[in-house]
Amino acid sequence: MLISFVFGFLCGITTGSVVSISIGFIVALVISALILFGYKFFIEENSRYILLLAFVFMVGIVFGVGRMYVSDLYTESELSRFANQKIWAEGIIVSEPDVRENNTKLTIGLRSIFVGTTTVAVREKIVVTVPIHPEFRYGDKVKISATLKEPTKIKSEDGRTFDYGGYLRVRGVWFTSSYTTVDLISNGHGSVVKSSLFKIKKTFTESLDNALPEPESSLLSGLLLGAKQSLGKEILEEFQKTGVSHIVVLSGYNIAIVANSIMNFFRFLPKNLSFGLGAVGIVFFTILSGGGASAWRASIMVLVALFAKRMNRDYKIGRVLGFTIVLMLAPNPLLLAFDPSFQLSVLATIGLIFVSPYVSPYLVWITEKFGLREIVSSTIATQITVLPYLIYNMGVLSLVSLPVNVLILGTIPLAMFLGFATGIAGFLSLYISYIPAFFTYILLWYQLTVVHIGANIPFGAISLPDIYIFVLK
Repeated sequence: MLISFVFGFLCGITTGSVVSISIGFIVALVISALILFGYKFFIEENSRYILLLAFVFMVGIVFGVGRMYVSDLYTESELSRFANQKIWAEGIIVSEPDVRENNTKLTIGLRSIFVGTTTVAVREKIVVTVPIHPEFRYGDKVKISATLKEPTKIKSEDGRTFDYGGYLRVRGVWFTSSYTTVDLISNGHGSVVKSSLFKIKKTFTESLDNALPEPESSLLSGLLLGAKQSLGKEILEEFQKTGVSHIVVLSGYNIAIVANSIMNFFRFLPKNLSFGLGAVGIVFFTILSGGGASAWRASIMVLVALFAKRMNRDYKIGRVLGFTIVLMLAPNPLLLAFDPSFQLSVLATIGLIFVSPYVSPYLVWITEKFGLREIVSSTIATQITVLPYLIYNMGVLSLVSLPVNVLILGTIPLAMFLGFATGIAGFLSLYISYIPAFFTYILLWYQLTVVHIGANIPFGAISLPDIYIFVLK
């Protein structure tokens, strides 16, 4: 029943994402569902279960379409009347600044817009691009001068397009500004919890930067916190060519390692207390990392697994995935069609859950030492499910993904553990942090070297022209 509802819910959201819907359309769906429910009383009993599943599927579609109808996709922005105009406004930085190589992107929750002598109250977010310096922080109240532009689709050199506007709409943003003047008014207007977590994150990353050179320190930040932007364009392209971009995104793999570490750290406490602290620790860690869709998907699934184990209940991972998808899409249905990280995360998880068991029996000739067989089967399974998506969106077919993943995945848990120890030791003394940093550096250097070699193998990654998109449609 749950699977039937989930598929219906996803179909409803997909329909609402690509087709303009109306109240009449929703009413027609409700009537169709009621007809299906009523028809089951006029058929043989052995066929009623199939009809019941169809009814639940239709109910899921109704909920999905209805949720899309009241989503931001069908909501007009308060700022539409100011589009393509220069405005003066005040607002608060509502998320952690996204520091890139050449600039910083700030998400500002506007509170007031000044039109002549009139102040207009608003409650809407915009994304502005500013120089790296001066630095701004989450919770800063700022005054800005900006020209509001509606984001458009970004077209790559090979003809592929990225719906940047849809991507921002997922985050409740309708407008951006590239040439923006930002002046600080005051600090400390954000959540105390978030502010504290982001300060800890900044101090921790600075500790890593002091103990490790680049690009190893940036790679470690990606492994531990999902902060991959500072790796640079060239290294990120190498990760893409070798199919290992997932290691610098907080996936289920990284979250599971963090969860086990937290639980083990609190093992000396009473069981209920250690469990509660561990669960809270996972939530705080997800917020600290920036709270991306893939991180929350992984965290929810890990938390459900921990609760099931604690309560001695069966853990059916397929149902948990369905529950997690519905739980995430109910408050924000735009994730399904417009957030690539959510899409990729769900596809990879589907591969691990449903495809990997069919792949594993064919790999009995691979040793189980160091988890090698599991790494190989998981890599093959996830590649099967995400490959069409990657080709469609990026146009890159990696032929070295399997060997590169096999060579580096086994070193990730130890690198994360030693990297965490390096950051913590740096709080005490820079010289003490050099001890775990030495071993961490060796592992990180090894990972980067393997990726670099794999990315430079002739024909290791094939760029497919845009014509292949039509083959996959």
